[in-house]
Amino acid sequence: MDIFILLLIITLIYLLPVNNDYLGVNSTNGLKGLLALGIVFHHLSQWVTTGTEFVNFKYMGTYIVSVFFFISGYGLYVQNNRKEDYLDNFLSKRLSKILTPFIAISSIYLIYRNINGQALTITFFVDLFKKGSTVIYNGWFVDIIILMYVFFYISFKIFSNRTVAILVNTLLIVGYIILAIKLGYGFWWYNSSLPFVLGLLWAKNKKYIDEILNKYYFIILVCITSLLFISHQYSFVLKKLHIVDSYSYAFLANIDNVIFTIFFILIVRKIDFSNKYLLFLGKISFELYMIHGLVISIFGKYFITSRLNDVVFTILVAVTSITLAWIINFIIKKISIKTT
Repeated sequence: MDIFILLLIITLIYLLPVNNDYLGVNSTNGLKGLLALGIVFHHLSQWVTTGTEFVNFKYMGTYIVSVFFFISGYGLYVQNNRKEDYLDNFLSKRLSKILTPFIAISSIYLIYRNINGQALTITFFVDLFKKGSTVIYNGWFVDIIILMYVFFYISFKIFSNRTVAILVNTLLIVGYIILAIKLGYGFWWYNSSLPFVLGLLWAKNKKYIDEILNKYYFIILVCITSLLFISHQYSFVLKKLHIVDSYSYAFLANIDNVIFTIFFILIVRKIDFSNKYLLFLGKISFELYMIHGLVISIFGKYFITSRLNDVVFTILVAVTSITLAWIINFIIKKISIKTT
C-alpha cells in the first residue's frame, strides 16, 4: 500500500462533489453489490496464479468484510431508531431474511458435499464447530453476521438507552472475539468484527459527524489515510516488538479495519454507488457471497492454471455466480410471497 498513491487518490476524491445521501438505502445497496463482487475477486485471487490482476485482492478481503459489517450495524441502528416496533418479532422477521437464503444455499452445499463422498454425520457438524469451519465454502461471514444480528437484538431489546445498548453490543462482540481465539478459530473469524460497532456509533452520531466532515473533510481524510498506512503495518510492528499473542493481533487487526472502514466511508461520501448495475448486484449480494465458493470449487476442478485459463475461469465464475445468486434470490422471493 503506497502512501503516495493513497494521497493522490484522496486529493482527487476531495475535488468531487459531496454525496449527501452517502449512507442512504440506494447508496448502501449499490455498495453491497460492489463489495460482494470484491469478495468474489478476493477468493479468486487464491486460485488465479498468473499475472498480477488479483494480487491486491488477497489482503483486501478483511477490509471488504469490515465495510459489510459497518453497513449492517449502521442499517440496523437507523431502522430501529425510525420504527418503534422494529424489534418486535425481530428474530422471526428480520433475521429470517438472512436465515432463509442461508438454509437454502446450505442445503445445496450439503447435497454437493454428499455427492462428493462426504459423510454428513453428527460428527461432521460437530467438527465444523470445533475447527471453525462452515457448510458453505468461505461462509464464516454469514455465521457471524447472524450472530451480530442476535447481539444487536439482545442489546437494544434489553436496554432502551442507546449508548448503553451500544456498549453492551460492543462487550458481546469482544466476548465473541475472546471465545473465537480460545476455540482456535482462524484469524479471519474475528479480525474485522468491531466495524459493526463503528456502524452503530456512526448512525447514532451521524448529524454531528457530518457537521465535522463538512468543516474539516480534507484534513480528516489526510489524517485517516496516514493512519491507515501505519495501521496496515501492524503485523510487522508486532513482530519487531516480539509480541506474538493472538489477543494483541486481534486488537490491532480490528483497529486497522476500523481505520480502513472510516477511510472508505469518507470516500463513499463523495461517490454515488446507486447505479442500476450495482443496485442489481446489491439485491443479490447475500446470495452471491454464499454461492460463489461452490462455483469456484466446481470450476476449479477442470482448469489447470495458465494465462488464458485463468481469464476464462474468472469470467465463468463471475457470470455463473451472479446468475445462480439471482435465480436463488428470485425463487426465495416467489416462495415468500406465496406463504405470506
